[in-house]
Amino acid sequence: MELNNKTESLKENGKTFYWASKLIDKNKFNDISELYYILRDLDDIADNEKNEKNIFEDIKKYLENEVSEFIDMRMDKHIIFINSLKSDINAKKVFLTFIDGLIFDQKSNIQIKNTDELINYCYKVAGTVGIMMCPILGVNNDKAKSYAADLGIAMQLTNISRDVFEDACSNRKYLPSDICEDIDSKKIKNIFIEKDEKSYLIIKDTIRSILILADRYYDRAKNGYHYLPFRSRVCISVAANIYREIGVLIKKNNYNWSDKRYFVPNYKKFIITVKTIFFESFQILLK
Repeated sequence: MELNNKTESLKENGKTFYWASKLIDKNKFNDISELYYILRDLDDIADNEKNEKNIFEDIKKYLENEVSEFIDMRMDKHIIFINSLKSDINAKKVFLTFIDGLIFDQKSNIQIKNTDELINYCYKVAGTVGIMMCPILGVNNDKAKSYAADLGIAMQLTNISRDVFEDACSNRKYLPSDICEDIDSKKIKNIFIEKDEKSYLIIKDTIRSILILADRYYDRAKNGYHYLPFRSRVCISVAANIYREIGVLIKKNNYNWSDKRYFVPNYKKFIITVKTIFFESFQILLK
């Protein structure tokens, strides 16, 4: 696939990062598009194709040298990236953790037991992405990678809060059962048909709890911004602030949820971008 098509994938499926990535140089933008395309393609396999666990198990075996050759032809377009991980122990470890998250998503009926399990899942599918972004953005400090993982977790928690109904339609419930009681994905799918107000209110309260947790991770992630080169710092700060705005919108609507997605309109993205650029520039001047 040509690079411009990979950029189109970022534009179509990663609107927030596509918007924010305009603030960095072309080479970094292209590398982000490349990484996003690869991880998104793997995620789409996990989301849209049934019984694909073996693909991800085969990738793990290939990277761990347990098999002599890679057998799934759908991975041919990613083989250069996958091979590049073999010689980088740390990058391979992070990528394998991401694959573990995709294997979890292959379960026929996903349920999260508690908040600790929720955070662990968010780390696997999103915190790892933050870590993989670090070298592209110009930073390799281990502390910075930890904060990058925090930002990935925060964004995934936001996703989960926004996509409750959509996830339920795929037999997935990422709302932790220790907060959301015995409400399963089937009940969530039918909640409006059955007019189950009690369950609806419990889910509202769960969404509120998850967004409070997300805010803690957004705040922790900010502690790592100073490790980034200025343009990368502005890019990530803009992306974080736009994503966090989804939670703000949910809060403003009293945590009400439905089959409609919350989204940040472009005019609001522009305002957030301008404010963030001024704020980050001011932070640099203070040093």
